[in-house]
Amino acid sequence: MSDQKRGFQPPWQITRELFLADQEVETLLQRLLCVPPHASERQTALAARDRLLVEALLFSGLRNSELCGLRIADTVVGTRQSVFLVRGTPRQDRTVYVPQHLSALVEQFVRAERPCLVRSPGKSARGHEPLLVNDRGKPFDRTTLYRRVVAILTAAGFGARAGAQLLRHTYGYLAYKRSGGNLLFIQRQMGHAHPMVSSVYAQFVDEDYAQIANRVGQTKSDLPSAPPKRKRKSHA
Repeated sequence: MSDQKRGFQPPWQITRELFLADQEVETLLQRLLCVPPHASERQTALAARDRLLVEALLFSGLRNSELCGLRIADTVVGTRQSVFLVRGTPRQDRTVYVPQHLSALVEQFVRAERPCLVRSPGKSARGHEPLLVNDRGKPFDRTTLYRRVVAILTAAGFGARAGAQLLRHTYGYLAYKRSGGNLLFIQRQMGHAHPMVSSVYAQFVDEDYAQIANRVGQTKSDLPSAPPKRKRKSHA
């Protein structure tokens, strides 16, 4: 191991309180589905906006500022792929792959709910316009978006830990756990400068080292043999 890797220190420390566990994620997602039965069209649109806002951070790992800058054309609506295109400096630009259900939410929001929130509801959204807008129909800035995330998480019972970073760190934890510890995937998705930064989430994932060791040590003779092929009967 090189001296550089041995002495590497992440730029920040993460604790268990800085991300949501699997059950907490499910609780939050269920909370986002709660809309008053007699909600107006605008209230329904705002609820859909809030759900998309939180799920976009939770299932992409985008930074607060990156979500603010996300345009309609940078999503499945413009790319026809289940991705978010993050645009900044050439060094920061990256393609973030997102779950298909998130892209479906984006398409639904752009088609049905976003027009209720912008100032010119009769005008169809164009690709260069921001995906998410605030309660006044204007683009979110970093402060306004952060405050909205805090309000949503507080209402869902996570007030003491509420913040956009809670969702980004949750993505890092889930990505490590559900990708089998693929650090390169996490680094590229989250825009980390070094895969060692991505490795901070490993300490919170329980892994069966004995089972892993057995898989690593498998030889060809350990693998299950393919069943013998059945000979076709001749009908001559």
